[in-house]
Amino acid sequence: MQAISLEGSYNTRGIGPRGAPRLVRTAALDTLTAEGERVLRAHGADLVLDLREPSERGAHDHGLPVRSIPLYGSAPPASGTLEDVYARLIADRGDRLAAAVVAIAEHPGTVVVHCTAGKDRTGLVVALARLAARHDPHEIFADYALSGAAVRTARSGLVAARLDALGLAGAERRDAERLHLDSPADALTTALQRIELGGGIDRYLLAHGATPEHLAALARRFSWRSPSCAGAAGDATAWDSATAARDTTAARDTTAARDTTAAGAAAGSGSGSGSGSRAGSGAGAAA
Repeated sequence: MQAISLEGSYNTRGIGPRGAPRLVRTAALDTLTAEGERVLRAHGADLVLDLREPSERGAHDHGLPVRSIPLYGSAPPASGTLEDVYARLIADRGDRLAAAVVAIAEHPGTVVVHCTAGKDRTGLVVALARLAARHDPHEIFADYALSGAAVRTARSGLVAARLDALGLAGAERRDAERLHLDSPADALTTALQRIELGGGIDRYLLAHGATPEHLAALARRFSWRSPSCAGAAGDATAWDSATAARDTTAARDTTAARDTTAAGAAAGSGSGSGSGSRAGSGAGAAA
């Protein structure tokens, strides 16, 4: 994971070897300058994946090709909690999340993924792609957690004005500020736990339109060994508990299925043996 200074945007990081990332995540590129475009191209970027809604997108001057995959399907939430917003995306917009991950898997070059601030929608999509590639979850959490500082610096004034206009105060305002400005690792942990407890990332993506070939392509794209990222250590216990719960459930289901099969086979064997004995005995008596 490497910070990239990008003229005309912010919150930009490369995922992969230094200078040659396999994926770039950033805030919106509507104001990207010619120098900013040069930097992205120097890092191998040759496709932009825009996760915003049509109403959010503005004109841009850069020459990179853009693919649009809106995630929300409606106006972005103005208030609420991070956890609720992420839970709704995972539960209701799995096809869009999977489509974005598939776009990363299918593109042979380096994709630049962004939404507005490069925090929530971008954070989820990048996390899902990396989780499918078997990256260390704690590195994923640490990368996600870096966005908060950059976003607060860039957007605090704008967010305050918008929340003032909505008349939000108290706990509701604190939740909205956290939604728009923060990226606490525990919020992403909670979101990904939902997927783990539902059977894991492979099952989730396959159920929403990805194929085994897409999963294999992600593994190849993200196959380097990345250095450990500092931070997010406090989420290890929660994540490992969810993974253990998933594995325990899977093992229990496998054992139950095996026992059911064995019981059925034994019943069939016993039935067949009993029928054969009775038939043989009856035939002998008749003779």
